[in-house]
Amino acid sequence: MFKSILVGVDRSDHARAALTEAVDIARAEGSSLTALVAYSTNLFWAASAPIYASTVDDYLAAVHREAQAIADEAAAAIPKELNARFLMVDGDPAQSLLDQAVAGGHDLIVLGSRGRGDATSLLLGSVSHAVLHRSHVPVLIVHVPAVEHQESATPR
Repeated sequence: MFKSILVGVDRSDHARAALTEAVDIARAEGSSLTALVAYSTNLFWAASAPIYASTVDDYLAAVHREAQAIADEAAAAIPKELNARFLMVDGDPAQSLLDQAVAGGHDLIVLGSRGRGDATSLLLGSVSHAVLHRSHVPVLIVHVPAVEHQESATPR
C-alpha cells in the first residue's frame, strides 16, 4: 500500500513512538523509510545585541551536532534490513516535512503528537496539525498514552 514513508524525528517520546510505528509499517509493506530531522539556525536573538562571529559559529556547530545526534539515534532504532535514509534540514519542521513529502515522492507521513489540544496548539503551534491540514498525502499521527508518557518523564 505505501511505498515510501516519511517520519519526523526529534528526541521526544512522541517522535520515538512515531518512528516505531513507521518502522512497523515499512517492514510490513516493504516500504522505504526516510527519517527527517528539522532544526533551526535562525539567530533571531542575535539582532538585539552585538555578537561575535565565533559565538555564532559555536552556536551553529552545536545545532548541527544536536541534529546529527538525533539522526544517529533514529538510525540506531531502525533495523538494518530496512531501506532507510536520514535527512537533516535547516527549516521549519512542518514546512520541511511537507516539502520533503513532495520532493521525495513519499506517500505517507508519520508524526508524533504531543497532544496539547487545539487551544494550546493555536498558541504554541503544532507540527502535526500543520502537516495534517496541509499535506497532499496521508498523515498518520501517533499518540503516546498519557500514562506511558508520564512514566517515561518521571526521573528515576
